[in-house]
Amino acid sequence: MTSGQATRKSKSILRAVALRVLAYTILCLIVIFALVDFRTLPLPEVVSANRPAEPAGAGPAWPQMRGPGYDAHSVETGLADSWPVDRPPLLWMKKIGAGYSGLIAVGGCVYTQTQTLTGQSVLAMNADTGQTIWEHRYARPYQAGGMFPGPRATPTWRHGKIYFAAPDGLVGCLDAGDGHALWSVNVRQQFDGHGYTFGYACSPVIEDDKVILPVGGPMASVVALNAQTGATIWAAGSAPASYASALPITFQGRCQIVASLQNALAGFDLQTGRLLWQQGYSQGYDEHAAAPLYDEPYLRTMQAFGAGSDLYKLEAAPAATGDASPGCQIKRLRHDTPMSNDVASSVLVDGFVYGFDLHDTQTTMGRPSRGTFRCLDFRTGQVCWSSDQPGQASMVVADGKLLLLNDRGQARLVRVDPQRYQELACADIFPGETCWTAPALQGGRLYLRSPSRAACLFVGKPEGMTPRQHALAASMAAIPKVTRSDLTWLVGGERQYPFELPDRRELTRWYLFSLAALVAAALLASATYAVLRLCCRTARLPATVVFWAGLVVFGIVATPLANRYGGQFIFTWPLTLLAVHQLALAAVTWPTPGKRSDCWPIAGAGLLVLTCLLYFYLTRQLSLAPAWYFLLTLPATWPLAIPAVRQLCRHGSPLAASILWMLAVFTLHFGTSAGVMLLRTACR
Repeated sequence: MTSGQATRKSKSILRAVALRVLAYTILCLIVIFALVDFRTLPLPEVVSANRPAEPAGAGPAWPQMRGPGYDAHSVETGLADSWPVDRPPLLWMKKIGAGYSGLIAVGGCVYTQTQTLTGQSVLAMNADTGQTIWEHRYARPYQAGGMFPGPRATPTWRHGKIYFAAPDGLVGCLDAGDGHALWSVNVRQQFDGHGYTFGYACSPVIEDDKVILPVGGPMASVVALNAQTGATIWAAGSAPASYASALPITFQGRCQIVASLQNALAGFDLQTGRLLWQQGYSQGYDEHAAAPLYDEPYLRTMQAFGAGSDLYKLEAAPAATGDASPGCQIKRLRHDTPMSNDVASSVLVDGFVYGFDLHDTQTTMGRPSRGTFRCLDFRTGQVCWSSDQPGQASMVVADGKLLLLNDRGQARLVRVDPQRYQELACADIFPGETCWTAPALQGGRLYLRSPSRAACLFVGKPEGMTPRQHALAASMAAIPKVTRSDLTWLVGGERQYPFELPDRRELTRWYLFSLAALVAAALLASATYAVLRLCCRTARLPATVVFWAGLVVFGIVATPLANRYGGQFIFTWPLTLLAVHQLALAAVTWPTPGKRSDCWPIAGAGLLVLTCLLYFYLTRQLSLAPAWYFLLTLPATWPLAIPAVRQLCRHGSPLAASILWMLAVFTLHFGTSAGVMLLRTACR
């Protein structure tokens, strides 16, 4: 061999090694970007002080979630009795990023929390135009690639300050004028909070210069922070929290805080934090997001997904020993099957409850929520009327009307009437999006939020619009539509609780059906081998190709077939995912001499990346969040998967070896994923 040939051979070897290292790096980056929590890194704030003058007819402030009285009521009058049929009176709409935080309106500003690729922010916008006034970034993105990315809580305005809560438990206070930070504290870390695995969603409640927050820590079910400094004033209770914000109520002239905790309803004295009463409830389901309804001394709480509602009565009780303040106790009067709420809270108007009775899990990417919009008597629980038109909707009560935003992105105007459902107007504001955020009302302007956009709808009488508002409404003639296809047919069914982790029994079913698909691919390959052996000598390679192709195809089609003709949800796509993973590893490690050998590692890594992205996209559209565990645990198979493909890449490797190795690697992959899911369930 000449020196030139040796040099070229050395360069070829180095190039092949470099490409294989690059391919392995691409595989590792998939895992790193999926698992690393970038929210722990510091992030600068962005401030742009350009405060507008207060608009004409600003109206009463809407300073917090569910308005000034925590009951979704507004004192505004003079609202329109209908909207234009051809075009809703939309003043502005803008993309603001991801999130489920509501909007609040004070003076000339609208505030909300949102998330972009650069991080989570509190955003201040011009109430008339939607133009950004300032932005304060406080954390890295939360679940940027997840099913529900972004903040959940709604900010609160009080005395020129903005209070916010982030999904990781960070609570902060900002100057409402320019957005600069005044103080912050992470209540989840400080009080060891529990009960909100989907992210902290309780909005700050400000009463008597105290920031009230359900936290769910030991001796800290609910905490009160100093609104000026963030220092702890009191912490009480030991039950885990949930997703519902605290509700201040007044009983016999004294303010107390009602908290819907994970499995208990509790009342705390506002001044001292003393636990006044506690009532156990909701043993079957522990995720509560709906606000209780209060009409002294009666309290009605709504549970989720067909669990119904309960009516309680507060009663005076003897003061505790050594306590001068009067005591209080609660009595459960009745349980009513109608009116189960989840993310959309009901409202109480003149002794009647209006809201969506949720029968099943909330809306997914392919369908709206299942249930019925109802009116029922607050005291008796008797249903006055039901309607299938509104859907699951959050609402504002004003001027004898209900202003609704349902989960299909429709704004509806409904007359408050306990006798019958009267719809006055309807407009598609966020078609194609799933909306769970409560609206806000100020000065005849209804502020709405989708998971990605904010909008302002003029709901006052037409003669109340200014020339500038007429011009803005004319410029918003076309509402941009987000199209989303229903991909349910790909899996042939739907899990009852698509966002919940599967239990041991469900995981066993998935594994057995996947195993059946693997056996079917093995039988097909064996039959192919037997037929080809009768015809020619080159039977092993075609049979092996049939086996791997069968794994990919059977892993895909077994899911819709089993779900369409069976009674329980089955998921076999992890088999296809692992098959592509093994083929990609084989392409990286396959000894392929020749000029085109450098292409195989890149092709294999590219195939895996595209498959993982497609798998992630489809399972996200189908609301199958647990399926992501199979994606994240692929690297856990490498100690067995890499030796397996190296063994199989050897010349003359039998078909039986391919089948047995694949069975072993799949069992390791599925077992690891199932173990992580079961461990997370046990740790909740």
